[in-house]
Amino acid sequence: MKETFKALTAVMLFGGLITNASASGIITDVSASGPGLGVFSLYTIESTPNGYGLVRAAENIATHNPVTLTFNVEHSDDDRKPYDIEMPIADVALLAFSNFHLHISAPNAPSEVVFSSFDAANEEFGPDFSPYFTLDLPSKVQPAPFEQTGPQDLNFTGYLPLDARVNSYYSLSIPDPGVGKTYTFTITQTPTVVPEPEGYAMLLAGLGLVGFIARRKKQIFLKGDLL
Repeated sequence: MKETFKALTAVMLFGGLITNASASGIITDVSASGPGLGVFSLYTIESTPNGYGLVRAAENIATHNPVTLTFNVEHSDDDRKPYDIEMPIADVALLAFSNFHLHISAPNAPSEVVFSSFDAANEEFGPDFSPYFTLDLPSKVQPAPFEQTGPQDLNFTGYLPLDARVNSYYSLSIPDPGVGKTYTFTITQTPTVVPEPEGYAMLLAGLGLVGFIARRKKQIFLKGDLL
């Protein structure tokens, strides 16, 4: 994580620069599910005199399958800044990751839950997965089923080697559910993989074997016709 981001976060959380208003939503719990889940443990949803503002979690991605994080949101009478999410991603899958996708789904929220920044040029609070991944520009077209980078989608490209670890962060805007109400939203994380050279070699060998068998069958068939 960038030192500038750390410093600014500390100032905003502890320096009393956040003004109080009428109400906001607060995250009270996070859980994880999905076929790609390795090890996930939520270890802090930090609270300060100025309100909740930082979620820290530890996570391993066991395969290239998706992992879904479910966030519970409740009403608060105080104004809260957008949440900053810090989450180490460790690749313990069989293949290295070539890119990483995040998608927000909030069908039951009173208004959209969105990433508060999705601009690759934002050097302070923009989403970051460095040193391995770079946030795509919003104009970059993504292969289906992924959407372009925008309010509810973040796409990162790069290369995350096996057993490597990247300290990611991104910010979320959480609307207030209203007094006595709650809602949940999810962030689905989907890595994609880079085939290893051995994988390409096996693929080519398999294609060669299929071709050899096909030619052999054709030769036997032609000899049978000649007889």
